[in-house]
Amino acid sequence: MASPNVFNTFHFLVLHFPIALIVISFVCDLVASFVKKSKWNGTLKKAGFIALVLCALSGIVTCFAGLIAAASLHLLGTIGAHAAKGIEFTIYVTLLAIVRLVFAKVKKIDIGDNLLYLIFALVGAILSFTLFKIYRYPHWGVLQFTVPLVITGFLADIGALIWKTKQWAKSLQDIGYTFLILGTVAIIATVITGYQRAAEMPALAHAAVKPVKYDPAALHVHEIWGVITMIFFILLSAVRSYFHFKFEVSSLVKGKTVFVVGAVIGIVIISIASHLGGTVALFPELFGK
Repeated sequence: MASPNVFNTFHFLVLHFPIALIVISFVCDLVASFVKKSKWNGTLKKAGFIALVLCALSGIVTCFAGLIAAASLHLLGTIGAHAAKGIEFTIYVTLLAIVRLVFAKVKKIDIGDNLLYLIFALVGAILSFTLFKIYRYPHWGVLQFTVPLVITGFLADIGALIWKTKQWAKSLQDIGYTFLILGTVAIIATVITGYQRAAEMPALAHAAVKPVKYDPAALHVHEIWGVITMIFFILLSAVRSYFHFKFEVSSLVKGKTVFVVGAVIGIVIISIASHLGGTVALFPELFGK
């Protein structure tokens, strides 16, 4: 078996972003289309816009990292179909982002809640789930959203702190808070479905086409870090919610150092938990048909 290298590891770290962010972008824009007269319309479209741009950028990075890893490991001949799917999906979401950016720059309008745009965005969301078989089982599906939601929310918060004098800083703060809460919910769901999946793994390993073994010790460590991640983000969300509702949102700025440090620690923890998940087993049968 080829030894993983830095590009291979990086590919597996970032591949969740384009898959999840196109879905998040579509959902935000879809909800915005139903609340066009609400103050949340603009915030939701901003969230959809940010998620779409990050989806395109992370898709490009994911493709390059994967291709470089495959080339260095002499696996280009065996990943042709997978690589083609990734490139096709990335081209699609990148074109979608370019069109939206052009309308925003030239026409000065955000087409996020436009019906025609939503249809194309829905196609992108469907592609992300079907091309990469995210629907295979619940744990694999929900874990796609954990890191992208948390990190995108964190970036929105950082943006709000950097550009706190801008009129859209409040929208970024709302996006950061909402994505943190949704990310925490996704983490809780991932832990629950992870334990359910872990219970199935002995039988899956036994029924594998080729005799293979997963690493129970690695699974146990992964589960521990998963629970640590869940507890940490529940606490972080509780603290953030306290500031969000108890005080004016601007009060968060006063404790920005503490919050930023806490968020960074949380991102490190969830990254470790995610990485450990990849060490549990490396055979296709565990991922379902």
